[in-house]
Amino acid sequence: MDKKLETIIDTTIERFNIIDVEVKGVLVCDKNGLVLATKNVSIAPGPIARLAELAAELSGRRTTVCLENNEDQVLINQTEKAVVGVYTKHAS
Repeated sequence: MDKKLETIIDTTIERFNIIDVEVKGVLVCDKNGLVLATKNVSIAPGPIARLAELAAELSGRRTTVCLENNEDQVLINQTEKAVVGVYTKHAS
């Protein structure tokens, strides 16, 4: 994994820990769904990238998507160059 991306992932995890949210994993991919970096995520990145693209088309701008169930939550955010998915334990 690229050192810069690894640093970004670790910083993201630290920021979530500051607000007492347990991060289960982080996925970084390009807009086509090609994995750029991952930590503790084994889910295919294609649907994550597509969902970010659909959300941007619906809203007319880049949007953060939140999917959740009773136990888990995933936050998906598209930047200019990448899509980031952060998997967390659902906040109680």
